[in-house]
Amino acid sequence: MRILLHPGFHKTGTSSLQRGATAQFDTLAPRLQLMLTPDLIEAARVARHYSERQTSEDLEQFTKEFQSAVADRDSRDRRPLLISSEVLSGHLPGLKGVETYAAAPSLARSAVDVLHRHYGAEAQITVWFTTRNPETWLRSLYWQNLRAQRLTEEFEPFRDRMAPAADHARIVDEARRCLGATAQVETARIEDIGPDPLGPLGEALRHLGVATDGLAPLPQHNTQPENAAQDFLALNRSAMGDEALAEAKRKVLRRYRRAEQSDS
Repeated sequence: MRILLHPGFHKTGTSSLQRGATAQFDTLAPRLQLMLTPDLIEAARVARHYSERQTSEDLEQFTKEFQSAVADRDSRDRRPLLISSEVLSGHLPGLKGVETYAAAPSLARSAVDVLHRHYGAEAQITVWFTTRNPETWLRSLYWQNLRAQRLTEEFEPFRDRMAPAADHARIVDEARRCLGATAQVETARIEDIGPDPLGPLGEALRHLGVATDGLAPLPQHNTQPENAAQDFLALNRSAMGDEALAEAKRKVLRRYRRAEQSDS
Protein backbone atom coordinates (compact mmCIF):
# COMPACT_ATOMS: atom_id res chain seq x y z
CA MET A 1 0.00 0.00 0.00
CA ARG A 2 1.49 3.34 -1.09
CA ILE A 3 0.33 6.59 0.51
CA LEU A 4 1.37 10.14 -0.34
CA LEU A 5 0.49 12.71 2.33
CA HIS A 6 0.71 16.23 0.89
CA PRO A 7 0.24 18.79 3.69
CA GLY A 8 1.28 21.87 1.75
CA PHE A 9 2.79 24.28 1.97
CA HIS A 10 0.19 26.95 1.12
CA LYS A 11 0.74 28.85 -2.13
CA THR A 12 2.84 26.09 -3.69
CA GLY A 13 0.44 24.68 -6.28
CA THR A 14 -1.80 22.89 -3.79
CA SER A 15 -5.03 24.27 -5.26
CA SER A 16 -3.98 23.33 -8.79
CA LEU A 17 -3.25 19.77 -7.68
CA GLN A 18 -6.52 19.39 -5.82
CA ARG A 19 -8.73 20.96 -8.50
CA GLY A 20 -7.03 18.91 -11.18
CA ALA A 21 -7.49 15.67 -9.27
CA THR A 22 -11.15 16.49 -8.60
CA ALA A 23 -11.90 17.47 -12.19
CA GLN A 24 -10.39 14.26 -13.56
CA PHE A 25 -11.37 11.88 -10.82
CA ASP A 26 -13.48 9.69 -13.11
CA THR A 27 -10.30 8.89 -15.05
CA LEU A 28 -8.19 8.54 -11.91
CA ALA A 29 -10.61 6.52 -9.77
CA PRO A 30 -9.60 3.06 -11.06
CA ARG A 31 -5.96 3.93 -10.34
CA LEU A 32 -6.09 6.07 -7.21
CA GLN A 33 -7.83 6.78 -3.91
CA LEU A 34 -8.15 10.47 -3.07
CA MET A 35 -8.71 12.47 0.12
CA LEU A 36 -8.86 16.27 -0.05
CA THR A 37 -9.87 19.02 2.37
CA PRO A 38 -13.65 18.36 2.02
CA ASP A 39 -12.95 14.81 3.23
CA LEU A 40 -11.06 16.17 6.25
CA ILE A 41 -13.26 19.02 7.45
CA GLU A 42 -13.05 18.42 11.20
CA ALA A 43 -9.41 17.33 11.14
CA ALA A 44 -8.57 20.47 9.14
CA ARG A 45 -10.45 22.67 11.61
CA VAL A 46 -8.54 21.24 14.57
CA ALA A 47 -5.24 21.43 12.67
CA ARG A 48 -5.80 25.18 12.35
CA HIS A 49 -6.49 25.46 16.05
CA TYR A 50 -3.36 23.47 16.83
CA SER A 51 -1.23 25.82 14.73
CA GLU A 52 -2.50 28.75 16.84
CA ARG A 53 -1.93 27.22 20.27
CA GLN A 54 0.11 24.02 19.79
CA THR A 55 -1.38 22.38 22.86
CA SER A 56 -1.27 18.63 23.49
CA GLU A 57 -5.06 18.68 23.78
CA ASP A 58 -5.47 20.10 20.28
CA LEU A 59 -3.00 17.59 18.85
CA GLU A 60 -4.87 14.74 20.52
CA GLN A 61 -8.14 16.05 19.10
CA PHE A 62 -6.58 16.31 15.64
CA THR A 63 -5.51 12.67 15.89
CA LYS A 64 -9.07 11.64 16.76
CA GLU A 65 -10.60 13.66 13.91
CA PHE A 66 -8.06 12.43 11.35
CA GLN A 67 -8.65 8.87 12.50
CA SER A 68 -12.40 9.39 12.10
CA ALA A 69 -11.86 10.66 8.54
CA VAL A 70 -9.75 7.63 7.64
CA ALA A 71 -11.92 5.07 9.43
CA ASP A 72 -14.42 4.62 6.59
CA ARG A 73 -11.69 3.78 4.09
CA ASP A 74 -11.40 0.12 3.16
CA SER A 75 -8.01 -0.90 4.52
CA ARG A 76 -7.96 -3.79 2.04
CA ASP A 77 -8.13 -1.46 -0.98
CA ARG A 78 -4.61 -1.53 -2.43
CA ARG A 79 -5.00 1.40 -4.81
CA PRO A 80 -2.47 4.11 -3.92
CA LEU A 81 -3.86 6.87 -1.68
CA LEU A 82 -3.23 10.57 -2.23
CA ILE A 83 -4.10 12.86 0.70
CA SER A 84 -3.68 16.54 -0.17
CA SER A 85 -4.67 19.45 2.06
CA GLU A 86 -2.47 22.40 2.95
CA VAL A 87 -4.64 22.90 6.04
CA LEU A 88 -2.92 19.82 7.49
CA SER A 89 0.00 22.22 8.12
CA GLY A 90 -2.28 24.62 10.02
CA HIS A 91 -3.35 28.18 9.25
CA LEU A 92 -1.99 30.18 6.35
CA PRO A 93 0.90 32.10 7.98
CA GLY A 94 -0.16 35.63 8.77
CA LEU A 95 -3.63 34.63 9.97
CA LYS A 96 -4.70 34.21 13.60
CA GLY A 97 -1.25 35.13 14.88
CA VAL A 98 0.42 32.18 13.11
CA GLU A 99 3.79 33.25 11.70
CA THR A 100 5.55 29.94 10.92
CA TYR A 101 4.81 26.32 10.01
CA ALA A 102 6.07 25.10 13.38
CA ALA A 103 2.93 22.97 13.81
CA ALA A 104 3.42 21.03 10.56
CA PRO A 105 5.89 18.33 11.73
CA SER A 106 3.77 17.24 14.71
CA LEU A 107 0.60 17.22 12.63
CA ALA A 108 2.34 15.09 9.99
CA ARG A 109 3.59 12.63 12.62
CA SER A 110 0.10 12.29 14.06
CA ALA A 111 -1.42 11.69 10.62
CA VAL A 112 1.24 9.11 9.71
CA ASP A 113 0.66 7.21 12.96
CA VAL A 114 -3.08 7.06 12.19
CA LEU A 115 -2.42 5.82 8.66
CA HIS A 116 -0.11 3.06 9.90
CA ARG A 117 -2.71 1.91 12.42
CA HIS A 118 -5.37 1.78 9.72
CA TYR A 119 -3.38 0.35 6.80
CA GLY A 120 -0.75 -1.59 8.70
CA ALA A 121 2.89 -1.15 9.58
CA GLU A 122 3.91 -2.26 6.07
CA ALA A 123 2.19 0.73 4.39
CA GLN A 124 4.74 2.81 2.44
CA ILE A 125 4.03 6.39 3.46
CA THR A 126 5.69 9.49 2.04
CA VAL A 127 5.09 12.97 3.43
CA TRP A 128 5.53 15.29 0.47
CA PHE A 129 5.96 19.05 0.82
CA THR A 130 5.79 21.34 -2.19
CA THR A 131 7.97 24.45 -1.76
CA ARG A 132 8.65 27.71 -3.57
CA ASN A 133 11.29 30.40 -3.95
CA PRO A 134 11.10 32.42 -0.69
CA GLU A 135 10.71 35.88 -2.25
CA THR A 136 8.04 34.73 -4.70
CA TRP A 137 6.27 32.78 -1.97
CA LEU A 138 6.25 35.78 0.37
CA ARG A 139 4.71 37.96 -2.33
CA SER A 140 1.99 35.38 -2.87
CA LEU A 141 1.50 35.09 0.90
CA TYR A 142 1.17 38.88 1.14
CA TRP A 143 -1.49 38.90 -1.57
CA GLN A 144 -3.44 36.13 0.15
CA ASN A 145 -3.28 37.94 3.49
CA LEU A 146 -4.48 41.17 1.89
CA ARG A 147 -7.47 39.24 0.53
CA ALA A 148 -8.24 37.37 3.73
CA GLN A 149 -7.99 40.10 6.37
CA ARG A 150 -7.66 43.84 6.85
CA LEU A 151 -3.89 43.90 6.50
CA THR A 152 -2.60 47.47 6.07
CA GLU A 153 1.14 46.77 6.04
CA GLU A 154 3.32 47.48 3.01
CA PHE A 155 5.00 44.44 1.48
CA GLU A 156 8.55 45.15 2.72
CA PRO A 157 7.79 45.11 6.48
CA PHE A 158 5.42 42.17 5.95
CA ARG A 159 8.20 40.29 4.13
CA ASP A 160 10.70 40.96 6.91
CA ARG A 161 8.24 39.94 9.62
CA MET A 162 7.10 36.75 7.86
CA ALA A 163 10.53 35.64 6.58
CA PRO A 164 10.69 32.70 9.04
CA ALA A 165 7.55 31.25 7.45
CA ALA A 166 9.35 31.11 4.10
CA ASP A 167 12.11 28.90 5.52
CA HIS A 168 10.45 25.74 4.26
CA ALA A 169 13.70 23.76 4.40
CA ARG A 170 13.88 24.17 8.17
CA ILE A 171 10.36 22.80 8.63
CA VAL A 172 11.07 19.90 6.29
CA ASP A 173 14.20 19.03 8.27
CA GLU A 174 12.20 19.14 11.48
CA ALA A 175 9.55 16.89 9.90
CA ARG A 176 12.27 14.35 9.04
CA ARG A 177 13.44 14.37 12.65
CA CYS A 178 9.91 14.13 13.98
CA LEU A 179 8.84 11.29 11.68
CA GLY A 180 12.03 9.26 11.92
CA ALA A 181 11.59 5.87 10.26
CA THR A 182 7.78 6.03 10.20
CA ALA A 183 7.65 7.77 6.81
CA GLN A 184 9.84 9.20 4.08
CA VAL A 185 9.85 13.00 3.76
CA GLU A 186 10.36 14.45 0.29
CA THR A 187 10.02 17.85 -1.34
CA ALA A 188 9.53 19.39 -4.77
CA ARG A 189 10.09 23.01 -5.78
CA ILE A 190 7.07 24.34 -7.65
CA GLU A 191 9.45 26.14 -10.03
CA ASP A 192 10.92 22.78 -11.05
CA ILE A 193 7.48 21.24 -11.55
CA GLY A 194 6.30 24.15 -13.71
CA PRO A 195 7.05 22.65 -17.17
CA ASP A 196 4.95 19.55 -16.39
CA PRO A 197 1.54 19.90 -18.14
CA LEU A 198 -0.06 18.24 -15.12
CA GLY A 199 1.78 20.50 -12.68
CA PRO A 200 2.11 19.19 -9.12
CA LEU A 201 -0.58 16.56 -9.76
CA GLY A 202 1.71 14.84 -12.24
CA GLU A 203 4.57 14.82 -9.75
CA ALA A 204 2.31 13.40 -7.03
CA LEU A 205 1.06 10.63 -9.31
CA ARG A 206 4.62 9.67 -10.24
CA HIS A 207 5.49 9.39 -6.56
CA LEU A 208 2.66 6.90 -6.23
CA GLY A 209 3.45 4.99 -9.43
CA VAL A 210 0.10 5.99 -10.95
CA ALA A 211 -0.19 6.22 -14.74
CA THR A 212 -0.93 9.70 -16.11
CA ASP A 213 -2.21 8.70 -19.56
CA GLY A 214 -5.62 10.12 -20.47
CA LEU A 215 -5.30 13.12 -18.13
CA ALA A 216 -5.79 16.64 -19.49
CA PRO A 217 -3.20 19.39 -18.83
CA LEU A 218 -4.06 21.58 -15.86
CA PRO A 219 -4.82 25.30 -16.16
CA GLN A 220 -3.12 27.69 -13.76
CA HIS A 221 -5.06 28.70 -10.67
CA ASN A 222 -4.71 31.43 -8.06
CA THR A 223 -2.40 33.58 -10.18
CA GLN A 224 -2.00 37.04 -8.73
CA PRO A 225 -3.19 39.80 -11.07
CA GLU A 226 -0.81 42.67 -11.69
CA ASN A 227 -1.43 45.60 -9.32
CA ALA A 228 -3.92 43.56 -7.29
CA ALA A 229 -1.91 43.84 -4.07
CA GLN A 230 -1.95 47.64 -4.23
CA ASP A 231 -5.69 47.64 -4.95
CA PHE A 232 -6.39 45.49 -1.91
CA LEU A 233 -3.99 47.45 0.28
CA ALA A 234 -5.86 50.66 -0.59
CA LEU A 235 -9.18 48.99 0.22
CA ASN A 236 -7.88 47.70 3.55
CA ARG A 237 -6.73 51.20 4.47
CA SER A 238 -10.08 52.76 3.61
CA ALA A 239 -12.70 53.81 6.16
CA MET A 240 -15.40 51.44 4.87
CA GLY A 241 -16.94 48.91 7.23
CA ASP A 242 -16.11 45.21 7.16
CA GLU A 243 -19.13 44.13 5.09
CA ALA A 244 -18.58 46.91 2.55
CA LEU A 245 -14.89 46.05 2.40
CA ALA A 246 -15.62 42.37 1.73
CA GLU A 247 -18.00 43.29 -1.10
CA ALA A 248 -15.49 45.73 -2.58
CA LYS A 249 -12.84 42.98 -2.59
CA ARG A 250 -15.25 40.61 -4.34
CA LYS A 251 -15.90 43.24 -7.01
CA VAL A 252 -12.18 43.73 -7.61
CA LEU A 253 -11.67 39.98 -7.95
CA ARG A 254 -14.58 39.68 -10.39
CA ARG A 255 -13.10 42.50 -12.47
CA TYR A 256 -9.72 40.78 -12.64
CA ARG A 257 -11.32 37.45 -13.55
CA ARG A 258 -13.32 39.04 -16.38
CA ALA A 259 -10.13 40.63 -17.67
CA GLU A 260 -8.36 37.24 -17.59
CA GLN A 261 -11.20 35.57 -19.47
CA SER A 262 -11.25 38.24 -22.14
CA ASP A 263 -7.49 37.85 -22.64
CA SER A 264 -7.66 34.06 -22.96
